[in-house]
Amino acid sequence: MKDYECILHYTSKGAANGCPGLLVSASTPVRGEGISVSHLLFADDTIVFCDADPEQLLHLRMVLTCFEAVTGLGVNMGKSELVPVGAVPHLPHLADILCCRTGTLPLLYLGLPLGASFKASSIWNPILEKIERRLAGWKKIYLSKGGRLTLLKSTLSSLPTYYLSLFKIPKLVAKRIEKLQRDFLWGGFGDGFTHHLVNWNTVCSPVAQGGLGVRKVDVVNRALLGKWLWRFGREEAHLWRRVIVAKYGEEWGGWISKKARGAHGCSLWKGIISGWDFFHQHVELVAGLGNRIRFWHDKWCGNIPLKSKFLVLFACSLAKDASIASSLVNSGINGGRTWDILFIRDFNDWEMAQVLTFFNFIHSRIPTSVGPNSMHWKPRHHGVFDTKSFYHVIDGAQDIKFPWKAIWRVKAPSRVSFFGWSAAWGKILTCDNLMRRGYTMAGWCSMCRMDGETGSHLLIHCSLASGLWHSVLRSFGVVWVFPDNIINLLYGWYNYFGKHNSSVWNLVPLCLMWIVWRERNSRVFEDKDHSQTKLIELFFGTLFDWARVRGFTSALSLADFVVSLSFS
Repeated sequence: MKDYECILHYTSKGAANGCPGLLVSASTPVRGEGISVSHLLFADDTIVFCDADPEQLLHLRMVLTCFEAVTGLGVNMGKSELVPVGAVPHLPHLADILCCRTGTLPLLYLGLPLGASFKASSIWNPILEKIERRLAGWKKIYLSKGGRLTLLKSTLSSLPTYYLSLFKIPKLVAKRIEKLQRDFLWGGFGDGFTHHLVNWNTVCSPVAQGGLGVRKVDVVNRALLGKWLWRFGREEAHLWRRVIVAKYGEEWGGWISKKARGAHGCSLWKGIISGWDFFHQHVELVAGLGNRIRFWHDKWCGNIPLKSKFLVLFACSLAKDASIASSLVNSGINGGRTWDILFIRDFNDWEMAQVLTFFNFIHSRIPTSVGPNSMHWKPRHHGVFDTKSFYHVIDGAQDIKFPWKAIWRVKAPSRVSFFGWSAAWGKILTCDNLMRRGYTMAGWCSMCRMDGETGSHLLIHCSLASGLWHSVLRSFGVVWVFPDNIINLLYGWYNYFGKHNSSVWNLVPLCLMWIVWRERNSRVFEDKDHSQTKLIELFFGTLFDWARVRGFTSALSLADFVVSLSFS
C-alpha cells in the first residue's frame, strides 16, 4: 500500500506543476469553482487524467520513471493505454511519449464501461452473455426444480448485481434477464418445451407470502441505487459526493443534489437521482444542530412536515424557509434552547386552540443533541438503510396467507418442497390443469377412475390416497378430519403436537403426497401400479430415510421407527 501512496504523492505533485487533471464543474462554471480529479487508484489499476499536451505527458513519464527508481517497481507500459476523449490530434505521437498503446472509449475499468452511454442496452451485453454461458452448462445436466431454484437464487440472480448497483437497467434488458431466469426455473433437460406452472409475480413474492423469494430485477435495481441516495446525505467529505456537487450543485441542507435537466449531466447520476422522491418518503431527518433541516418544510418530527400539519400557522409564518437552528434561541436555563417562532400577525380567538396545539407539539421536540444532523431510515427500527428493507418497500407485496412453514421449514428434500409448493397453489399438472392448457383427454383420476382429477382430489380425497392417509394416522394414534384442500391441510397439520415434538409429523404431508404423485405418474406414463400395502411400505421407508438424515429419529431400523411414531 505504501508503494501506491508513493505514486499518489508523485502524481499529485505532477498535477500541481501543470497537469490539472479532470475539472468537474457545472455546465456554466464560475471561476474558482469545481473540483479537479488528477487520478484514480484502486489496487494496481491507475487512471491519470491530463490534457492532450506533450509537455504534460513528458512530465508524467518522468514521474513514473522516478517512482520506478525509488521503489524498484516498474509500470508495465505495454499493458497501458492512452485513451482520448473527443477528437485528439497527433494521438500516435502522444502515445510514443509514454511508449504505450492507444485505446478508445468505452474503457473497461474495474469491470465497468467508462465513457459508455449508460442508457444503451448494449452495455448489458456482457451480463447477458455471462448468464447465457452459465445456463448452457446447466442445461446439459439433469437438475430438479429444487436444485434449479437454489442455483437461480444463489448464482443467476447475483450475476448482474454489480451493474445493477450503478446503472438504471433498461426495461427490455430487465425483461430479458427475467425471461432467462423463468425459462431456467421451469425448464427440463436440454431445450425442450416445459410448462411454467406458477405466475412469475407469485414466484417473486416473499416465501412467507406464498412465493419462492426470487428477486425482481427492476426492483433490485431501484433498491441498490437507493444506497447512493442514502450515502449522499451522510458522506459530505467523500470525493464521489464532492464530484457530484461540483457538477450539479446541491439542494438546501445538502441531503440531495440538484436535478440534472436536459442534456446537462451524464445519465448515470440522472438514473440514480430519479428515485429520490420515492426514497425520501421513507426517510426522517434527525435534528442535531438543526442547520441542515428546515423547520416547516422537512420531515423531522413525524411522517409529514409541519407545514402540512399546521396549514394556517405556516401561512402566517414570518420565516417560511427558516432552519431549525435559526428557530431556536438560548433559554438561559442550563444552556438549554427554546423555540422562537415568529408570525406576521396576531391570531384570532378561534385560532388559539390550534396555536396551543402547535406549541405543545413542538415543545416536546426541542433537539437535545448539538451533534450533526442525520437521516433515520423508517422501515428499520435501528434507522440504518439497507437494500433488503428498501426492496420490500418498493415491491409492496400483498399480505397473503400461505402455509409456507409447512413446506419450507420441515426440512424435506428441496425437490419435494417445490412440489408441495406447486400443489398448494393447485398448479401441478393434473388432468384439470392440462385441459385448461388446451389438452384433450379423459379427465378422470388415474388412481380411482371415479372422479375428476384435481390436485386436492388426487393427493387427499382419492380412495387410494385417503386409504394411505388413514393408515398413517393410525400409526400416529391420531383421528383426523380432512379439509377440502391442500392449503388448509398444511395449515392444520403443521406443529400439531407442538413445536418441539412435531419434527417427523411435519414431514408426513409432503412425503405422502410425493409418494402418491409418483405412483400416479407411474400408472400414467409407465403403466405400472403398486398395491396400497406396497405404497404404505414405500411411504414409511422414505419417511424413515428423511428423518434419519435430518437427525429426527434415533431408531436403528424401519420397524423401530414405525413403532416410535405412535403418540397414543
